[in-house]
Amino acid sequence: MNSHYSDLKSIFVDGEVFDYINLDKAALTYDKLIQTLDKPLKLILFYGKPGTGKTFLLQKIYNDLRQKKRIIFFPRPFFDEKVFIKALYEATFGKASPEFSNYNEFLALVGKHITSPEQGITVLIDEAQLYPTDLIEKIRLMADSRLFKFLFTVHKTDKEDVLAKDYFQTRIWETIEIDNASLNEIKTYIEKKLLFHNRFEYLNLFREKHYKLIAHLTSGNLRTINKLMYKLFEILEYYDQHKPSLIKANALHIKYIEMAGISLGMLHA
Repeated sequence: MNSHYSDLKSIFVDGEVFDYINLDKAALTYDKLIQTLDKPLKLILFYGKPGTGKTFLLQKIYNDLRQKKRIIFFPRPFFDEKVFIKALYEATFGKASPEFSNYNEFLALVGKHITSPEQGITVLIDEAQLYPTDLIEKIRLMADSRLFKFLFTVHKTDKEDVLAKDYFQTRIWETIEIDNASLNEIKTYIEKKLLFHNRFEYLNLFREKHYKLIAHLTSGNLRTINKLMYKLFEILEYYDQHKPSLIKANALHIKYIEMAGISLGMLHA
């Protein structure tokens, strides 16, 4: 038997649906990124902890600008120079790439088509911390040519501060950081996710105490919120199918969020 909670949990499958939620921090960061991309900068660094919505912002920027300017988005990392150059050529010219013996040959060919900095191509690079050091160096040299402008997006983690790496410290012209969501932003995020998918009747499930617990368990990390909400609705789905008398359609016992947190290792019983 299918449960209405089955559909609810699918809303929070991370990466399955592109829902750009216009949170305060996201809106400010989006505006800052757009303004920075309009500046005559060669390299821009955009960073934040995993799950803060960096990829979603890049996707929105790409979608919003692709009809207005020459822009490329690489959501997945490259580990080989020739593969990167091939992908960059094909994204730039929309046709199969010839074989290049080195990146200088590639730049020389691109330089015949781009004759001024105003014609330069903006390249959004996600997961830049995964790129090999030698490829990052080649990308920096490409930026020096003014044929391309690169926005590096990297994870900021507690274990390893990638910003400390030499190749991200030097020649970066501007840095932009995005933080985790606040309590009010968590509330907005969950409410808008439900509204976007026409599930407004479930908004009354959540009260201030629920949002405070969600904030405590997830530290405002959007990816972690998605995991918690998915697990919550998975638990409610089980009870709806097997023990429906224990749940109410218009009220949510806080123990179910605690159960979801315990299941995910966010909370210890």
